[in-house]
Amino acid sequence: MHRKRKDHEFLDWARNIANTCRKQQTNWGLDVPLVEQLIAELSAATSAYGYNTDPAHKSHDTAAVKQLAFANLKRTLSVLINSLEGNRKVPDDALNSMQLRPRHPGSHQPHPAPAETPVLTVLTGQHHDVTAYVSTLQYGHPTEFLDTKHYYGFLLRYQFEGDPDWQQLVSTKKHKTLVFADDQEGKYIKLQAAWVNPRIEPGPWSEVVRELVN
Repeated sequence: MHRKRKDHEFLDWARNIANTCRKQQTNWGLDVPLVEQLIAELSAATSAYGYNTDPAHKSHDTAAVKQLAFANLKRTLSVLINSLEGNRKVPDDALNSMQLRPRHPGSHQPHPAPAETPVLTVLTGQHHDVTAYVSTLQYGHPTEFLDTKHYYGFLLRYQFEGDPDWQQLVSTKKHKTLVFADDQEGKYIKLQAAWVNPRIEPGPWSEVVRELVN
């Protein structure tokens, strides 16, 4: 993301990174949910791009959908690229083959996971959507101010009551909206959040928040 690319070139570049990371995720010890998130958002961006370039379907709406899909993909790529550059298991020639910028001298410096526990606030919408807002406490009140460059976003995990496993994803912004299928309406969901460092290592988890999906 260190030079501008046309949309189709950007998708090819992102696809190369996604394929490489999926192939090497075990060898490099990558965050599997983050790689899966990248692959899903790459698929969404590719579909949106194809639909928007089709003269039979192109409109202001398809352009807006494409713009949002590309923005989501770019944010996830930013998190993943930062983690790759700080990962000692990823060789320099692999970064070069993915057309990523060379490492700077401090890339391998260990940045500890954030020590602060985030405050998690959850709002539910009317269309099976749930938005998680993550903040820190300042003078006893939640604030979005972050006083260190080593925050690269937060890890959000969620679980529907009755499901055995937690699902998780990473966001580089301080909020994330989840949209669920119609059959999840009326179910309760539990959510937790933790700040992450450049290697996507989480700090302390927030308290669990329980909400009803409308």
